[in-house]
Amino acid sequence: MRQIISIVVKNNSGVLARVSSLYGRRGFNIDSLSVAATDDPDISRITVVTRGDDYSLEQIVKQTKKLAETINCYPLVEEDSVCRELLLVKLVTASFDNMLINLSDRYGAAVLDISEGSIILELCATSDKIDSFLQDINSGADEGHYYVKQVCRTGITALRRGVNSY
Repeated sequence: MRQIISIVVKNNSGVLARVSSLYGRRGFNIDSLSVAATDDPDISRITVVTRGDDYSLEQIVKQTKKLAETINCYPLVEEDSVCRELLLVKLVTASFDNMLINLSDRYGAAVLDISEGSIILELCATSDKIDSFLQDINSGADEGHYYVKQVCRTGITALRRGVNSY
């Protein structure tokens, strides 16, 4: 089962290494990792996406809470949270044709750059929507209109809905 875990930590040197090594020592693969300072520069939020059974996930949350730098650590329920991921995709094409315009409009993707021979699109959405967008992009590439040169995705970042501390 996929689990999103939100970890609020003191923004100290090496804290990310300690968190990620804890996951590795416990045999958890990190599917996605997102880290940034919060509105307080002394505090950072780490969003980890991992997989495991309920018991194992409960244990990794408990172990993470024991780290000296951890302020708070809790699993997020996707239905009760806002979860987003950012995608940048570079396409090599002779022109920005109607097919790409329609595809971008349908998904709400933004055109960030049109250069000679290439286009960079941006999409901020759920992981499922980004996966669908990439499938449609690749379908168009199969038809020879363009080809995908580069894809860059961030990890999931998420916040609980409603008024909560951290």
